[in-house]
Amino acid sequence: MKKLLLPLIFLICVDCLMGQSVHSINNLVEVKGTARDFPLFKKGIVANILVDPGDDKTVLLVAGLFSDDVNRVTGFRPTFRNSLNEVSKNIVIAGSIQKNRFIKELIASHKIDVTEVNNKWESCLIQVVDKPFKGIDKALVIAGSDRRGTAYGLLEISKQMGVSPWYYFADVPVKRHRELMIKPGMYIMNSPSVKYRGIFINDEIWGIRPWSEKTLAQKDSTGLGPTTYRKIFELLLRLKANYLWPAMQQDTRPFNSFIENKIVADSFAIVMGSSHIEPMLRNNMRGAEWDSAYPGEPFNYVTNREHIYKYWEERVKENGKYENIYTLGKRGQDDEPGKEVTVPVLEQVISDQRNILRKWVNNDVTKVPQILIPYTEVLNLYNKGLKVPDDVTICWPDDNFGNIRQLPDKKEQQRSGGSGIYYHFQWLNGATTAYPWLYTTSLGLTWSEMKKAYDYNARKLWIVNVGDIKPYEIGIEFFMQMAWNVSDFSKSDPRGFLIDWATRDFGAKYAPRIADIMEEHYNLAYARRPEHMVMFAKGVKSWEWFSIQNYNDEAQRRVDEYGKLMKEVDEVYESLPVDKKDAFYEMVLYDVKCTALQNIKDIYAQKSHTYGEQKRSCADTYALLAKQADRQIHEVIDHYNKELLTVGSKWNYMASLPGPWGAQWHQWDMPPLSDFSGSGPATLNLATEGGNAKELPGFSEYNRDKRFIDLYNSGTGKIKWQSTVSDNWIILSSKAGNFDHEKRIWVTINWDKVPKGRNIKGFIKITGPGNEFAVDVSVFNPQSPIRSKVNGHIESNGYVSIEAEHYTKKIDKNGARWSVINGLGRNGKSVTVLPSTVPCNANTADILEKSPVLEYKIYFFSTDSVTSTFYCTPSFPINSNYGSRIGVAFDDDPPKIITNQKGNRDVIANLMTMTAKDLIKVEGQHTLKIWMVDPGIVIDKLVINTGGVKDSYLGPPESYFKNGKTIR
Repeated sequence: MKKLLLPLIFLICVDCLMGQSVHSINNLVEVKGTARDFPLFKKGIVANILVDPGDDKTVLLVAGLFSDDVNRVTGFRPTFRNSLNEVSKNIVIAGSIQKNRFIKELIASHKIDVTEVNNKWESCLIQVVDKPFKGIDKALVIAGSDRRGTAYGLLEISKQMGVSPWYYFADVPVKRHRELMIKPGMYIMNSPSVKYRGIFINDEIWGIRPWSEKTLAQKDSTGLGPTTYRKIFELLLRLKANYLWPAMQQDTRPFNSFIENKIVADSFAIVMGSSHIEPMLRNNMRGAEWDSAYPGEPFNYVTNREHIYKYWEERVKENGKYENIYTLGKRGQDDEPGKEVTVPVLEQVISDQRNILRKWVNNDVTKVPQILIPYTEVLNLYNKGLKVPDDVTICWPDDNFGNIRQLPDKKEQQRSGGSGIYYHFQWLNGATTAYPWLYTTSLGLTWSEMKKAYDYNARKLWIVNVGDIKPYEIGIEFFMQMAWNVSDFSKSDPRGFLIDWATRDFGAKYAPRIADIMEEHYNLAYARRPEHMVMFAKGVKSWEWFSIQNYNDEAQRRVDEYGKLMKEVDEVYESLPVDKKDAFYEMVLYDVKCTALQNIKDIYAQKSHTYGEQKRSCADTYALLAKQADRQIHEVIDHYNKELLTVGSKWNYMASLPGPWGAQWHQWDMPPLSDFSGSGPATLNLATEGGNAKELPGFSEYNRDKRFIDLYNSGTGKIKWQSTVSDNWIILSSKAGNFDHEKRIWVTINWDKVPKGRNIKGFIKITGPGNEFAVDVSVFNPQSPIRSKVNGHIESNGYVSIEAEHYTKKIDKNGARWSVINGLGRNGKSVTVLPSTVPCNANTADILEKSPVLEYKIYFFSTDSVTSTFYCTPSFPINSNYGSRIGVAFDDDPPKIITNQKGNRDVIANLMTMTAKDLIKVEGQHTLKIWMVDPGIVIDKLVINTGGVKDSYLGPPESYFKNGKTIR
């Protein structure tokens, strides 16, 4: 009977265990629970933490962090136990499956089932177990498949308790609770989507390095030492990252010159690597490790192979026992091409490096993680036929601006080493094309490029250049969350991420407004980054980008948008509780206000300079406004460094305008200013939108345009002016008055009074001291089509401008579809074909049969040749099997294939254009069709010029359209 009974009991136990449903890992913690929940903290009693002293040191270290977090949240610190003697009735058991004896006992007694996580990469079981051991009521078990799996499980609970990953690095306040309960059940933390996920601390000259040297860790002297890296490694674990390229800029003390640094990295289970100019964990910047080891010798593998080989070997011998990813290949020093590096030389270099790894790390070198980063000239060598061992991961770079240069083709996707991505949130190059100051990379761009990379099987490694870490907090977390679980990012939803992030760190009450702020910040900055408002090249300085005379003063519209954004960010800051203000300042306000103020500074300088040339007495006023914006930038920086409300000068030296580095410092130049404030007696002068003082640009019934007239004083004293209009349908925002320097009058049309006709004429007369002006007004108000019955977009003022997402119809084909990308483009939306893995269709028959198509209904009045310009993001062809092409046609014409021409790609403006010419033969309704030829093209806007497009940076504002219920 006993022989039958024991197997039966075993089966019943296993069946009960297997019958437990697996719950979402995102919903573990409750602040008020039931008797079934695990009481981590209740009625002043906190559960003990049971660990095995023989477990991995990372597990013990992170268990300590978890204990700190419980104390932060409750005010009570859990006691550590390493045996079952004298433990609390409810205990936390944390450890790795392989090394924790208590977890092994629970597995053996079938109290937990680790089948779903055992031998997996960075996975974890979290489970509440009743009666785990004699005398214990409940246990919260965190059983990791490895040391990082355990760490991530513990820190996931910390995050859900109310400890943000940014509690230290952005001063997000910890949420205090009187009770902490863990829901019963089984929770599985699955392995990450991307195996290695990390950051590159780079160009740290003006931020994290001086902060580390002068504020946090003065005893560590120059560079970033173990005190600083402990904070960084903890942050990485809390973000579920596992990989780091350490700081390596010129004059930064190399990572490995601190003996403790690699030991601290290993204690946090952080995998160490190095950038594309630092093969084999060696910092080769001038004055760093190479110059110290072999002063005066050339870093040339052809002429100095013996010493370079020895140099690399010494580092691997020192660090080989730790967890590293070894960068292979060779470039020059200081991020320069290696002049001697050809395909044969590079193949020899890689062969020699692998011999070193074989000797000092693992005789089976295919088991040693290695990457090749085909950055700039190395990508050219790779495409010329460089042979890379199959087990080496190819880490494909972007163009330094967030556009991935090349992704693996089908053959490359099958390589055992797989593929990775090296991405940028900032870049330093010693020229004004750099952008090392603020975080302005749109989340939509990051999503688009990294999702495309993942779909092309670049899943082994993702690393992003984050400069000083701050102020890139939002981007870093977005990047890491996507790398951890890309299935949560199957659709483009930056707003959803921002809402969740802001809810966690600031509260649901503030989250929608904060998400609004950040969305607008990214949209405005996508058009032009603040670092690129002043450019300097070949001795010439440029600063005039946005038009001050066309499209309602495009430049002033940008200033006004930034003004609204600053007002909103200030209002939210003032409304936040004191303990949340610093976190908001660091992660939101600093980025947003500095970006806004840099734009205001340069645009008002542009106005001062231009208006001075026009002898407007307001020129010096705009000069003062530009100087005021510049002062305010420094005030914002000073507050960040020294005057935060709760942490004071904790971040002193972190915030700054990046200093001299080549010609880059010209970014902070003040453009030429005029001090002209008037000369002679008060004299009225006039300028109009469009630049023709005798007439305003046309008014269209469909766009319901408004136009401006600028009255200005070229002398000193007060101007008294008055106006008359020829017809009562001409409406002026102001009819008469007084001013000292300038007065802008807005002209609109009363559409209920203006007669019907295609060229209705009127005029405005304005008189004042010394002058009288007559300004003609022309109105386009045809009998048909009736505005309310328009279907699609309609031509006005010599153009049709269309935001690409405002199509009339789309037709999906062969599993491919045109889709809207949220958060990407100058107005926050754009369109692309998904999935990006579909094949290209390059001949007319295939395009018509297989390609998805967008249709835009457009009413044309013009009958002549038209030029269509397609504003696209500056993406690259996916790989050599693809191009950057679309097919376009009007009505029933066959598609013609167009592509970008040389010189039409501008990463500074985030713009790539393609053009097509067509003939509109008859007035009326037409349909513009856009077919996919190559996936990977992202279209932001379409402008069809029928003869009236004016010079501007952003192109004409969108034309009136009506698609179903959508009217604009």
